[in-house]
Amino acid sequence: MRLLSKPLTCLLLLSAACATADKEAAPRWTLTETLRIGGAEVGPTSFDRIKSIAVDSVGRIFVYNHDTQDIRLFDADGELIRVIGRSGAGPGELRNAEGATITRDGKLWVRDAANGRFSIFSGEGDFESSWTARFCTSQGSWVPLSDSLGRIVSMDCVPRAGERPGYVILAYRTDLSGVDTLSNMPECGSPELAEAATWITRTPTSTSYRPIPFAARAVREIGVRGELWCVPNSSAYEILRLRDGDTDTLRIVRDVAPVPVTQFERDSVIAALEVNGPTGLDYDRIPTVKAAIERLTVDDQGRLWVRRTNAQGEIELDVFDAEGTFVATADLGVYHTPTFVPFLVRGDNIYTVVLGEDDIPFVTRFGISQ
Repeated sequence: MRLLSKPLTCLLLLSAACATADKEAAPRWTLTETLRIGGAEVGPTSFDRIKSIAVDSVGRIFVYNHDTQDIRLFDADGELIRVIGRSGAGPGELRNAEGATITRDGKLWVRDAANGRFSIFSGEGDFESSWTARFCTSQGSWVPLSDSLGRIVSMDCVPRAGERPGYVILAYRTDLSGVDTLSNMPECGSPELAEAATWITRTPTSTSYRPIPFAARAVREIGVRGELWCVPNSSAYEILRLRDGDTDTLRIVRDVAPVPVTQFERDSVIAALEVNGPTGLDYDRIPTVKAAIERLTVDDQGRLWVRRTNAQGEIELDVFDAEGTFVATADLGVYHTPTFVPFLVRGDNIYTVVLGEDDIPFVTRFGISQ
């Protein structure tokens, strides 16, 4: 692997300047589709809303389908092994679960906030136990990591007397002996930016919030050591690593050309929003250029994957190690895979959801060639 002639990252105080990237020297990785599961009209390979993907040490794939509240287990070749769980409140049943993960000891953990517990299954999918938990908030989508001690690193909020709850980064011990607080959640972004990226509709009885497509916003991801990778404003390629005890902040900066929102893209998102009738939303607030950074993901090696879209409409993923050193750019190409669907990197494979014709979801695996 050839070294960059200019550094992509700097370890410095925020007031200092940071070098930009030498894009010509960037190593390129190729991503090749190697498996696609889905497309059936009925049955376990018919998916509605895939909310989580987990993969074990032998490459078996656990797919959590939200609308049926079950997890489909497939072997590494995409053959169905069994269906795990069902909708309900009994042992091993799920109610609006938010995601699943495989722990270091091979167990399947499901975060079921509506039932106020974790449901724990063996690696073969047999229900073993529940761990009652007082979750402060629903996360919508739960994508935790395992740290060097095998704990599940995630976030939640803790009640504070007379104050708004404060968010913390937690580590759940998989022997069920307790929960460790790793740090308070660092601030990332601003309330003003969040409001500017949201349509807020108020009525006498309710308030609704809709994200504005392509609008700049803060992007966050927790790392394997309890650090927070933070994009304060996604309109610029700037990533901070925030960690308790650090006197300096690691900052990653890269120059990327602005990518315009095409008229087709603008018309498509408006048509999707108006499918059930006029909304009254101010579509002039849709930006004319896309965010420089669309998503952050941390893999099982602690590497940071930064998703962005180039001028050709292709998805590119910049990869950095746990210390912020640039590794490579991986080319995914043109796939319809929204930023809100699961995206998991395990070993030499990426697992995500690709939408086919009529937005039919497929679980798709890509091999990483270096």
